Amino acid sequence: MMRSMGKWEQSILLQHNPQVVNHIPETLTYSEENLDDLLNRYPSVYVKHDTTGQGRAIFKIRKRSGGSYYVNGFTIQGTSIQKSISRVDEIQQLLHPFIKLGRVSGLYIIQEEIQSYTQKGQPFSIRVHIQKLNNNWVIGGMYGMCGTTETNLVTESGIVNPHTGAEVMTVSEVLSLTKFKANQKDTVRKIEEVAIAAAEVIHSILPNREYGIDFGVNQEGTPIIFEVNTTPSIRSFAKIENKAIWRRIVEIRKMQSES
Repeated sequence: MMRSMGKWEQSILLQHNPQVVNHIPETLTYSEENLDDLLNRYPSVYVKHDTTGQGRAIFKIRKRSGGSYYVNGFTIQGTSIQKSISRVDEIQQLLHPFIKLGRVSGLYIIQEEIQSYTQKGQPFSIRVHIQKLNNNWVIGGMYGMCGTTETNLVTESGIVNPHTGAEVMTVSEVLSLTKFKANQKDTVRKIEEVAIAAAEVIHSILPNREYGIDFGVNQEGTPIIFEVNTTPSIRSFAKIENKAIWRRIVEIRKMQSES
């Protein structure tokens, strides 16, 4: 059975690589102390389950002036949630819905919020599909994901995922909505460089033939890794560019099998 890698293990590995360390969010394991520490230094943070995907068990949390907390995101079952919480210990119940039955849902991490927004304030991210072919890393393809005015849940939570209503588009389309539209080539080149470095780091411990790496781009134009998916789906690539990128990834997979 193929081993997977949780978000916390990824973060530890990437933190120790000089090529990648400046391209990851500050990340801690979840505790009430760590939550307050990060919220004292950042306007908002994300609390994420270590192993779930597809936008589930991710919460954007900010502290209100009166000392309460505003939580916005998706539960471990995938249900959207937007609520004000008066005490920090109540967050535990959201993260572990069956804690009263003695069941905890596993490890959670906390990350600083990365300001990856279009000029109209819509959150966006970029998925990079990277594949190893003949001992070289090749970028099979990329696509953009963006919150739109129709996807208010995405806009408010900043959780950009096709499963939670984000719109899939080409990288060119998503970058044209940002202040980096004039430097698209530079931005893409930077993302590719960081993706290759990150793939090498993860491959050293979990040697898969391909990874899906989700990036944001902060307001300084620096690519920031949100997550490395070690068993990436390519379904969303079929939604863009007349399936040309999807076909390229499938073609590389065939070449991987033959080599």
